[in-house]
Amino acid sequence: MDIRRRNINQRQLHKDRVYQIKATEGVQVIVPARLVGELKGLPEDILSATEAVSDALQSKYTKFSPGHNGELLALLVRTKLTQNLTRVVPLLKKELEHLLATEFPVCEDWTPVKWQPFSLRAVARLSGRAFVGPSINRDEKWMDTSINFAVHVFTACVKLQFIPEWARPVGQHLVSELRQIRKDIKIAKEMLKPILEERLRDMEFSNGGNAPDDMIQWLIEALPEEEKADLTTQAELQLIIAAASIHTTNNLLCECLCDLAAYPEVQEELREEAYRVLEVDNGWENKESMAKLKKLDSFMREVQRLSGNITSFIRKVMKPISLSDGTELPVGTKVLAPQAGIALDERYFPDPERFDAFRFYKLRQESAEASNRWQFTSLNDTYINFGAGKHACPGRFFASNEIKLVLAHLLINYDIRLKAGEDRPKAMSVVMAKAPSPDTELEFRRRSWAA
Repeated sequence: MDIRRRNINQRQLHKDRVYQIKATEGVQVIVPARLVGELKGLPEDILSATEAVSDALQSKYTKFSPGHNGELLALLVRTKLTQNLTRVVPLLKKELEHLLATEFPVCEDWTPVKWQPFSLRAVARLSGRAFVGPSINRDEKWMDTSINFAVHVFTACVKLQFIPEWARPVGQHLVSELRQIRKDIKIAKEMLKPILEERLRDMEFSNGGNAPDDMIQWLIEALPEEEKADLTTQAELQLIIAAASIHTTNNLLCECLCDLAAYPEVQEELREEAYRVLEVDNGWENKESMAKLKKLDSFMREVQRLSGNITSFIRKVMKPISLSDGTELPVGTKVLAPQAGIALDERYFPDPERFDAFRFYKLRQESAEASNRWQFTSLNDTYINFGAGKHACPGRFFASNEIKLVLAHLLINYDIRLKAGEDRPKAMSVVMAKAPSPDTELEFRRRSWAA
């Protein structure tokens, strides 16, 4: 039994009760959806997301932490990146078209493609266009570094968790990935140095009217004066945002492609919507276009419901907490919510085991409130794949547009199916996370009118 199914079974056994599970880092407390609303508003000095993530990622050793710039980075993602989506999406479309033209098979007839490796490169390229700009986002060294940094951090975390905490100050030297992380940061600094220097010169001799729209520039403008030219700060923050975005976006994109292949009957309806919204009247350039892809939005949310995170809402108790049901949470307790189990609760989602691509599209037709409540990026206490409260993922709007762009482009231009005789590919379970298999093949055929 894989980790996801085991967690679902535990959730179904305990239902609305608080329960504990044993993990590599000790006991973790699992809270039901009804208590998420009670906990998500607590301040950081009582229930901390930052400390929980720092512990989970072994930041003391991996250095995976934005430090005192954490709130600034989240603010820039939530404001600058989200507000510039209208200008960014056409640039991402050009990146995708270039990548498909240069690295994707022609697919004149049904052609098997190992989707995960291609998808990972696509997401890295598209994300890089928004984060570091066109100077290096296609550079192989940058792509490798931005992709592998997260892998090195995650692998180091897993290895460190198997070393007793008291032995880690010495045991860390046995973890080769920690050395690789330092190398990743060194490479990032070398590649960003000429860009940062050029940007700073341009700012000195111009009024900033034609400043680039990317995270490098936004960081320069927002960082304190003493850090604007700090190469280490820029490199570490760029790698952190890449690590936080590339693999999570790619994982969901891969799951979406697998479900498109497994349920070919939904392709035509999604294709018709994408063509009508994006190809007619040059919709790729319009601000509202991605929001109009309501059926695709529903499809993505349903994929995420059934194939998303195993757990979510990770927190660490900093001061004793008394819950409304009488549960006492002592200092140091790690708190999680069982997202995979909640997603299969028939009280929240009727016929929960069935994949219904338009489940949320139909719900959104009920009222204006429902239309907002069931969007892919919307949060509630029974849908916390993006977290909850003020620490909910600020980049979910960018990720949503990025995934929609790729899916819409593929639907308009390709038919997609499973290989003959094969079932829908299953993701691999790694500790408490999931990852698509790099060996999974799907078949693509270019649509004749798209040639």
